[in-house]
Amino acid sequence: MPKEGCDGTVVRAFRRRKGILIPSPVRPLDGLSMVVPPSTMIAVTGVSGKGKSTLLNVMGGLLRPEAGSVRYRKIDLTQATAAQIDDIHRRGIGFVFQTPYLFQALTAYENLELALRASGEKVVRDRIFEMLEKLGLSERAEHLPSALSAGQKRRLVLGRALLSHHDVLLADEPTNDLDAEWSERVFELLRGFCATEGRSVVLVTHDRSYAAQADKVYLLEGGKLREEVTL
Repeated sequence: MPKEGCDGTVVRAFRRRKGILIPSPVRPLDGLSMVVPPSTMIAVTGVSGKGKSTLLNVMGGLLRPEAGSVRYRKIDLTQATAAQIDDIHRRGIGFVFQTPYLFQALTAYENLELALRASGEKVVRDRIFEMLEKLGLSERAEHLPSALSAGQKRRLVLGRALLSHHDVLLADEPTNDLDAEWSERVFELLRGFCATEGRSVVLVTHDRSYAAQADKVYLLEGGKLREEVTL
């Protein structure tokens, strides 16, 4: 992560149980290492089901690895208390999940307002409407998530993460459900995030054209990360 880095040997193992216990665990992450410098976009690619989402969850402290460490601002997330992890999620590490989670009883505007309050940011109405405008959602400000399309929900989730002013955003397939035009605009918003005050993005994507535009590209295969050369 920025400033202190994310490093060490990280191992995350699962056991498959379908009536029979398989003695050997499945290791989607097996002895890998990554450092996320400030003002950097990192893309992680690879085939489906091989651990990319697991990697983001471990990096963000949602899952604990079987071995190794994940450090953010001198805090080892593998040893951190629940209160420390909650504080880091409010102001340090943000998520854009593959499934767009929103508060269903709140309007689009209120979802963004809550994000500001949760991160300790001052609630400024103009900031919220500026973000809604960037996301093409200004006319949906008073709509509940149930009245939004899949793509609109995904853009709203991204806006919530961008408004929270985290140091790092972990984005899992952030262009899912989006057409080519909105995929490009979302990618530009993420690049703009990286250009602001040393913030960084780690994104999982199957789109090689977007991955190629990142500062660093890693292929996750066999539990290992291999850095690829970008042209």
